[in-house]
This record gives sequence, structure tokens and C-alpha cells, in this order.
Amino acid sequence: MKRFGFLLLAGLLAACAAPNGSQLAQNGQADVKRRTDIRLELATAYFTGGQSEIALQELNRALELSPRRADVLGLRALVLMQVGETEAAGQSLREALRIEPDNPSLQNNMGWFLCQKGEFDKAMPYFERALATKSYNSPQKALLNAGLCRMRQGERAQAEAFLRRVLDAEPANLQAHAGLARLAYDRADYVRARSHLLKVIESEQAAAENFLMAVLIERKLGDAAAEQSFLAQWRRRFPQSPQLTAYLRGETDDK
Repeated sequence: MKRFGFLLLAGLLAACAAPNGSQLAQNGQADVKRRTDIRLELATAYFTGGQSEIALQELNRALELSPRRADVLGLRALVLMQVGETEAAGQSLREALRIEPDNPSLQNNMGWFLCQKGEFDKAMPYFERALATKSYNSPQKALLNAGLCRMRQGERAQAEAFLRRVLDAEPANLQAHAGLARLAYDRADYVRARSHLLKVIESEQAAAENFLMAVLIERKLGDAAAEQSFLAQWRRRFPQSPQLTAYLRGETDDK
């Protein structure tokens, strides 16, 4: 009887200690998710740091682990767009949207992808669907892309409306200020163009093309001192930029 009790107790302890098949499967899934997350985190860091090829390698490894991760497929599409692999980027985005059709970030990215291909009318519904999602925590991204897309299309009034909505949500958004500066310049509202562009120029994110516009604005306004000041800053910060070379050769259309 004692031996039977001992065996029964041993059996119960073994049952408690040994994981069943369901537990093993859950543990395996958790491990795959963890490893995929690490690959995705690495890829994001590489992509942000401008190392697109390495980011793509990490994403491909992540997909070997988790082929149906929409977030991995979505980032892979952005990386492929960056390196000029347009068709592959489109395939990756479409697959991500098949998995998560209501994901607003993916809808925004698809809209921008189509806009870059010049398919403006196909792009806008994706931005609209993203913006209609109440749980979307970055609506200013879709607003900005919609505005820039309308600018590319030549729909200036709609572009301005979108970009102003960006500033309503995020007053310091420099891309929106740069876009509004371009729109104001094109309609010869140089004072308003200057107001928007100064916010960009005074930041560390200013690019060579921003300085080109700053110089042109001051020339239009007849402020020679400001024009020369911006030109000097441009020379100092972007001495090898093709925009500066073209400007100094007199090859700039707006000069």
C-alpha cells in the first residue's frame, strides 16, 4: 500500500513537472515571436540609420521565422521602396494588407507607394481609410502624405488643406512647413513662404533644396542682405550639393 502511494505521488509530481503538448507549442510560439521581434527591432534600427541593405537582410530572416507578420512585411516594403525595388515593395505591401486589411499604417504606406508611382487617384482612398480609423495614433503621417501627394498631382488647394491639418495636429512639423512654403512661393506669396521656410532653415533637418528656396525668396523680396546670408549658410552646410552647383552656374529655373 505504501508502495502504491509512493508511485501515485511520483506520478502526480511527474505530471506537474512535465509540460504537455499544448504548453510546448505555446513556448515554441513565444520563442518564435521573440526572435522575430528582435530581427524587426534590428531592421528598424538599420533602416533608420540609412543601412537599408542590412535592414532588408534582417527582415528576410524575420519572415523566415514568421511569414505572416504584417508589421515585418510592411517595413520590408518601405525598405524596398528606399532601394528602388518598386515591384517587390508593392508585393510586400499587398501581402501585409491581406493579413491586416484594416491597419491604418499599412493603408498610409500603400497610399504613398501609389503616389510615388503617379497613381494619385488610387492613392487617395488609402489615405482616407487610414484617417477614418479612430484608433490610428499617427494621423498626421497620413495627412502629410496626402498633402504631398496632392502637391505632386498639382492639386494645390487640396494639398494646402491637408498640410494645414498637419500643423493643427503637430505645429512643428517641418515637412508640412516646407510644403506650405513651396505652395506659397508658387502663388507669389513670398512673405508667407518665408514664414514657413524659416522654421525649416533654423532646424538641423534643413536640406540643400530648402536653402535654394530661401535664397530665391529673399531675391524675390528684394532683401539682398538676407539673400547673401542664406547663400553663405548654404555654402557652409552643403558645399557639394548639386543644387548649389546648379545655382552658382545659373542653371536654376527659378533664379
